[in-house]
Amino acid sequence: MIVTFRIGAAAALCAIGCMSAIAQTPSHLSDAEPAPPSRWAADAGRLDEQIRLRLLSADDPRSHWIAGQFDATDIASKVKHYAAARTSAPRENLYLASLAMACLQPVQPTLPECDAVDRLADWATRDSDNGLPTMLLAARASKRGDNDATIAYLELAAGKPRFDEYSSRGWLEYWQYVMTFPVDIDRAAKAELAAGYGAAQSLPALALVPGPCQAPPGIAETRRGACAKAGGAMAERSLAATSRTIGVGIAERNAADERAALRERANRTALQTLLARCGDDDRTMLTRLESPDASIRARAVDGWDRIILEKARAGEIAECERRLAAPAQR
Repeated sequence: MIVTFRIGAAAALCAIGCMSAIAQTPSHLSDAEPAPPSRWAADAGRLDEQIRLRLLSADDPRSHWIAGQFDATDIASKVKHYAAARTSAPRENLYLASLAMACLQPVQPTLPECDAVDRLADWATRDSDNGLPTMLLAARASKRGDNDATIAYLELAAGKPRFDEYSSRGWLEYWQYVMTFPVDIDRAAKAELAAGYGAAQSLPALALVPGPCQAPPGIAETRRGACAKAGGAMAERSLAATSRTIGVGIAERNAADERAALRERANRTALQTLLARCGDDDRTMLTRLESPDASIRARAVDGWDRIILEKARAGEIAECERRLAAPAQR
């Protein structure tokens, strides 16, 4: 019964708030009005209930990953689910990253799934062109007081071609799971719930990334150049909005001069504008899911399908840019 409540509470909250979650981009969080009640709220609630009941007996990688996402209060259970997904699908970077980031949460006693392998180093090694695990290695080295290793990791991360926590891939996991779930309700209700799940993904480990570049003054000066380069790389090459925003912040705080800082502030403004435009488009797409016209709803579901597939393929930022460049396709 404890497991049922734990997973159910997280899933139910997401189901209730799915429209407001998807409708608020980072630039809208302070000024967005509450979303109106969805016509699909009752259907989505019933579907959510059936999903979480099925997840109590998760037996495939995707189900284990989603159960881990829903399990917000028990880190041991979350890690068990992620480890099961990782073992069953060892080449899926979403599972690799999710397990590594979950294992960064301090817990006593330590968890066997995290002790068996250095999960963060494993992620960095297996996903070698991704700078995000290297930034987290820098954060860990900084926490341990190893300044030389911290700088080395920051320098290494700055040379990576991309930064990806795989939240865009997480959208696709939710979408495919919910849209194929065997229950007879309107596909628009399924789409709304799936989009809400995708938007509500939580990545607390990303809060560790700026740490090495927020050191006390004496240490900070030795890291400033490496932080500026790593932050600039994140700001330019992150595939998702959250990590790109973090990168801009690091680069701005460690800018070599005011001119460089102004450039990073301009980058932040451009990013916020881009995300706001996609947020507006998201709200339009959600409105179409509410339409009484079945043909409009069907086109909206197809539109969300294209968006989420493109997120998983190219990343959140690239998908947003391409969507805005080709509005007629929606």
